[in-house]
Amino acid sequence: MIAAQLLGLTALAFLAPLPAERYQPPEPPRGVGWAVFAVAALLLVVTVVPLSLALADKWAMDAHAAECRASGGRFAASPSATGRGGYRCDRPDR
Repeated sequence: MIAAQLLGLTALAFLAPLPAERYQPPEPPRGVGWAVFAVAALLLVVTVVPLSLALADKWAMDAHAAECRASGGRFAASPSATGRGGYRCDRPDR
């Protein structure tokens, strides 16, 4: 070690170029967490609410159809003047 110091070899290490610094991406700006959460919540509401309404309508219609069939009727589609179809219970006694 003393011989290396005497020959000046330890100074060569300081002449080498510095290693390249690793890229550090900038920190995201503060205060955007609530915006990300708001967008995620809105997307969740937009997708879940129509699905739950459709399922509630199906379950109500299934219950009505089961009640109609239990009374001996037939659950049938009925056209309407507004263009929206509905359903009715056709019982043989009526």
